[in-house]
Amino acid sequence: MPSQYGMTQKAQRREHFLHLFKARELVTLAVLAASLLVTFRIWESAERSAQQNLSTAFDFRVRESNIRIEQRLAVYEQILRATVGLFASADTVTRNEFRAFVSSLSLQEMFPGIEGVGLSIIVPPGQKDTHVAAVRAEGFPEYDIRPPGDRDFQTSIVYLEPFFGRNLRAFGFDMFSEPHRRAAMEEARDSGRTAISSKVVLVQESGTEVQDGFLMYLPVFRNNAPRASVEERRASILGWVYAPFRMEDFMRGVNGELTNDVDVEIYDGELVNPAARMYDSHVEVEASSPARGLKRVAYIQTGSRTWTVVTSAMPEFDVRMHSDRPRLILQSGVSISLLIALLIWLFLDDRARALQAADQAMQLALYDALTGLPNRKLLDERLGVELTKARRDRSHVALLFIDLDKFKPVNDNFGHAYGDLLLKEVARRLQSCMRESDTASRLGGDEFVALLSGIEDDEATLRVADKILLRLTEPYEIAGHTFHISASIGAAVYPRDGIDSKSLVRSADVAMYVAKNAGRANVKLAERTH
Repeated sequence: MPSQYGMTQKAQRREHFLHLFKARELVTLAVLAASLLVTFRIWESAERSAQQNLSTAFDFRVRESNIRIEQRLAVYEQILRATVGLFASADTVTRNEFRAFVSSLSLQEMFPGIEGVGLSIIVPPGQKDTHVAAVRAEGFPEYDIRPPGDRDFQTSIVYLEPFFGRNLRAFGFDMFSEPHRRAAMEEARDSGRTAISSKVVLVQESGTEVQDGFLMYLPVFRNNAPRASVEERRASILGWVYAPFRMEDFMRGVNGELTNDVDVEIYDGELVNPAARMYDSHVEVEASSPARGLKRVAYIQTGSRTWTVVTSAMPEFDVRMHSDRPRLILQSGVSISLLIALLIWLFLDDRARALQAADQAMQLALYDALTGLPNRKLLDERLGVELTKARRDRSHVALLFIDLDKFKPVNDNFGHAYGDLLLKEVARRLQSCMRESDTASRLGGDEFVALLSGIEDDEATLRVADKILLRLTEPYEIAGHTFHISASIGAAVYPRDGIDSKSLVRSADVAMYVAKNAGRANVKLAERTH
């Protein structure tokens, strides 16, 4: 019987141990699952934030590209207006005078994409032979109006500078004979304003490396002739100054060194189809492909025409703007989850090891993971202790709210990896300005707080704040780049600016915004905000 009892007890103990072992497994697995779920949620939020930042950066990139296109068109319109002014300044402008004027504009050096500036005049009915003879007498024996044949309304390109190379093919061409050009010329004549043609192939093209192009027109009227109405403008027009453009040449340099970041397609009109496409920066990439990621469609009004601009992000853009933060969060979260699960396992197995593991977990809970500074929770605890001590000793406590200026462009232009390195250096400099009894804390983002215990007065507070400001505005050498940032600092002193944690924090925060609104890179005391 005793033997049987002993065997029963032994079996019970074995069952008890087995039960404990299973319970430990279940608890550990449950904690691991919960930790991984939290990690996934945080990663998901960081991933959404990264995608939003990527989308914001892409929108800025698209706006910048489209604005440059509009600015380039506006500049070239001013060139034509200046040329019209040349003809308005004299009754007759000779070929040599026109050449000297256009040469002074330095088109090839200063205005990429423009093929030249020319003058197309109207040849009245019955005066074609006289006109041709006059131009031939200038030293152009083979000159004639092209295409041949008699038309009710004829024009001819008589001036075009620079007058060499492919531009020679346009000499004598009757642009009014071609429907797309005629429509723009009539619009410019009737409106008295700049008009742009639809998509055309320039007569300058030789058959090799042909580019789509367009032409910009501005009417030239007889000096002092009335032009208030359409009828008066039609009666007084002499011709058009114009500029031909090849689209690839026109777009060259628009996006600077970041050409490979985006694929830009320009369509004539509001329909996106191959027949209307005038320009494609990456012919090998189909912007309308559903496999592409970021894409924006915008419309540029140029004269009375509409250009549709489709901009898509290239892999180079994704690489340049890629943020490692979600991946780091995921990796760190998985690691921490495994660590927590291990700690739970050890806790159930060995109380001493669990207590040691708890100290590690406390470090993660009370200190900022990036900079190692106390986080908001630990700051609140220390602030409460300091206020209690100050009430007892009738002393002062100062709270400095520090918000970095010009930090966002670092993240936007160089990526979060550089931003994180910069925040670490800011934390190091801030700590170097602190006494052992003080606390430097990071609330999150680019916001920091300095808690100064036993501070004497406003003067002492300002001395510390100015010291911090001076230190934070010194240049930062980060991974081969030099960054210049500053800070806006708001200061609040207990008990004058707040008798408890909440009011003191609020006063310091308000003072910081006053400092920022006052031009940044300065310090403001809370009392000056009332």
